[in-house]
Amino acid sequence: MTERLRLDPESVAAAGRDLAGVAQRMADDVARLEREVGGSSNPWGGDEAGGVFAVAYRAVVATALDALGSYTEQVGFAATSLVMEARAVAAEDAAAALSLSGGALGAAARGAAAPGGAG
Repeated sequence: MTERLRLDPESVAAAGRDLAGVAQRMADDVARLEREVGGSSNPWGGDEAGGVFAVAYRAVVATALDALGSYTEQVGFAATSLVMEARAVAAEDAAAALSLSGGALGAAARGAAAPGGAG
């Protein structure tokens, strides 16, 4: 049994636009998180233990923020891809419809113009 995927280009494009909104909110949240955790204050104190903890904390935070930024970019890329693919499918459908209607009209016009044509 063969299954076919049927998709409505407009609903796919709408999903892509919605996903772009999610990506933008993610980017805003990551930026806010970076501001909050990247402050210059050192709440662990200036002693040796506080310094060691601060170094470890910054390394973990940097890795986490990089990962969050990467995920945000991937969501944005997926959103753009959905919209672009939906537009491509809609353009192909429109071209195929034009080709089919043009072919039918062209054949009818040729038949009417041919000697002994319909009439």
